[in-house]
Amino acid sequence: MEKDVLEKYKKAGEIGAKIKEEVLKMIKPGMKIIDIAEYIEKRIIELGGQPAFPVNIGINDITAHYTPVVDDQTFIKPEDVVKIDQGIHIDGYIADMAYTFCSERNEMIKAVERALEAGIKAVRPYVKIHEVSEAIYSEVERSGFGVIVNLTGHGLERYVIHDQPTIPNTRNDSQYELKEGDVIALEPFVCEANGYVKESEPVEIYSFVQPKPVRLPEARKILEISSKDHMGLPFCKRWLVKRGLSIFKVSFALRQLEMTEAVRSYPVLREREGKPVVQAEHTLIVMDKPLVITK
Repeated sequence: MEKDVLEKYKKAGEIGAKIKEEVLKMIKPGMKIIDIAEYIEKRIIELGGQPAFPVNIGINDITAHYTPVVDDQTFIKPEDVVKIDQGIHIDGYIADMAYTFCSERNEMIKAVERALEAGIKAVRPYVKIHEVSEAIYSEVERSGFGVIVNLTGHGLERYVIHDQPTIPNTRNDSQYELKEGDVIALEPFVCEANGYVKESEPVEIYSFVQPKPVRLPEARKILEISSKDHMGLPFCKRWLVKRGLSIFKVSFALRQLEMTEAVRSYPVLREREGKPVVQAEHTLIVMDKPLVITK
């Protein structure tokens, strides 16, 4: 990996780690999640980065892809488990990380953090994916909990948030070998027993796929913003409203763009039986001793 690229990854990771520390000091029951998301997104820019995707804040069984809607009134209750997934990029080089808050004692949070550390310790050049997955799953199993079976860790590339390899959190037979310099995100999700997520409402997050001829001026504007300003990385309705577009016109235009396959959507993912889920994630660069950039 070239030195300047490595420095950009490190800088993105340092920003993420600093923001995590700040958020965990200030977050408490009664806070609105929109205030947390907008604080994080603002701080990313203040510290010299750019959001790689809208901050995801998932409460209890909401597991992924929930970013606050415009004027979101959702607030944190004392018993809630609150997952915060934040991404920072410097010139397209992404640090992806997640952590979970609960104001009450929660053993699953400790378990998911131990599982993440076990996975990190297993990472090295030429290790096979199934060995990393085994380390993660065995730790969760020892803790007496389960994982979300159909969510995984993943590779990262420049301006690409989810790339190969896929890194399951369950036992598997993947023979894919990690290579020195690979950038990956390990991302276990833990719940009371093995579970699955299903797609749900609302849909707030989208990403650019390809240019398409569209009639609505708002749709053309969204294509321009998503392809040029976000370089294909995910964006949300809330961000478009801040650019001066009305929420009604944004929603209508995005429906048209999705129908023409100009953008893709990211539906909210919920645990299908309503079980609460916790999450932890770090981005690391594969080396003999992996470099965890988000610590």
